[in-house]
Amino acid sequence: MTKKLRRFLALMLALMMALTMLTSCGSTEAENDTDVTEDEENMTEVSDETTEAEAWLAAWGTSMQTVWSSDTIPSEATSGETVTIRQQIRPSVSGEELRFTLSNQYGSTDLVIDSMEIAVLLDCTSYEIDTDSSVAVTYEGSTTITVPAGETIVTDSVEFPYSALDDIAVSMEISSMPSTITLHRASRCTNWIITGSHVGDNDWSGASTYAMWYFLSVMDVMADPDCAAIVCLGDSLTDGASITENSFTRYTDTLMELMQADDELSSYSIINMGVGGTPFLGTYDNSTGLGRVTRDIVNISGVKYCVVLMGVNDIGGASTDISADIIAGYESLVEQCHEAGIQVIGCTITPFNGNSYYSELHEQIRLTVNEYIMSDDSAFDGYVDLASAVASESDSSKMDSKYVSTWNDYLHFNATGYGLLGTTIYNYLKDFIS
Repeated sequence: MTKKLRRFLALMLALMMALTMLTSCGSTEAENDTDVTEDEENMTEVSDETTEAEAWLAAWGTSMQTVWSSDTIPSEATSGETVTIRQQIRPSVSGEELRFTLSNQYGSTDLVIDSMEIAVLLDCTSYEIDTDSSVAVTYEGSTTITVPAGETIVTDSVEFPYSALDDIAVSMEISSMPSTITLHRASRCTNWIITGSHVGDNDWSGASTYAMWYFLSVMDVMADPDCAAIVCLGDSLTDGASITENSFTRYTDTLMELMQADDELSSYSIINMGVGGTPFLGTYDNSTGLGRVTRDIVNISGVKYCVVLMGVNDIGGASTDISADIIAGYESLVEQCHEAGIQVIGCTITPFNGNSYYSELHEQIRLTVNEYIMSDDSAFDGYVDLASAVASESDSSKMDSKYVSTWNDYLHFNATGYGLLGTTIYNYLKDFIS
């Protein structure tokens, strides 16, 4: 079924529903010619006061990974002593009541958190918190939280009013570290670890710093039912490779800032599910895009939309034309999302001439895949042409030099380039959602 036909059928269905509602309204008006009883008046008053219940909405999240090498594990974490980890997160929408998903997905032994607290982080470059704001997080009423090997748990809810884009510190005192650590390798912001118990204090002199998230998977907030999460699924281009630490210049950072500045879209959260170095297809490290659909899209609280920017790593490693495989993968992802009531926006794969990924074969795959994304036969509900937005005017196979990363690799972007991606996606979403 073509995209045009789907839109036509959707329009006809909407017209039929509108006619049904008009007929129903006409019948109601005729019945209202009779006297209204006191009981009916009371029922009307109760109905007017009834509102839809609030629901959980993901306000922040990241995609969990396995450890690739020992350099991802701070020495304190392997010392056998009690350690405290302080991690910072920046939720994309405001809230007052929240909860966390903690992951020990790749651990072969239990994770034991002796205490966990959240507080206002005074500055994103420092471990110091507003100690008066600190609140304990519990699980099933207990301050000791055990996450069994290979599992995830969702904490109890806690009252903690905050505003969108505030920096929140999540501190965990851990006495039993899993033998294999579950993490996200690239937080793009500073986090801290220190030996001893320091959950609610600022006595962190000598703490080690790192730019990874450990065990912390999702933060949900209780929100109005008209709020929705937008998951951004991707690789290093979504994960923000090459940006300066604590600069918050990933494309998703720009996107959430623009959404918050827009009164009509400020209730939509942005969840970055990018994992650097990963392909869309295959079985690579359990982190392929297609392999993460259930965990990182469908199971996210309140998700209604997904933005997909993936495929360049598949193309870069291809020795034959894999365009049909990528397209089939897109269609599988969209089908799974549609079954869960999620609409999917595809992004064209950005140019990479000047990088080792480039060859005539790889460029032809990119063009074929992009043509599909933008076609009427595409499975996607819509598309954003990022490739055209960043391409050089003189060579469409190459990104404009003003967007190239500090690595000068003609694959990743600098802050200006990522900002353009975020702005381009925002400009599309504000029309698509409305």
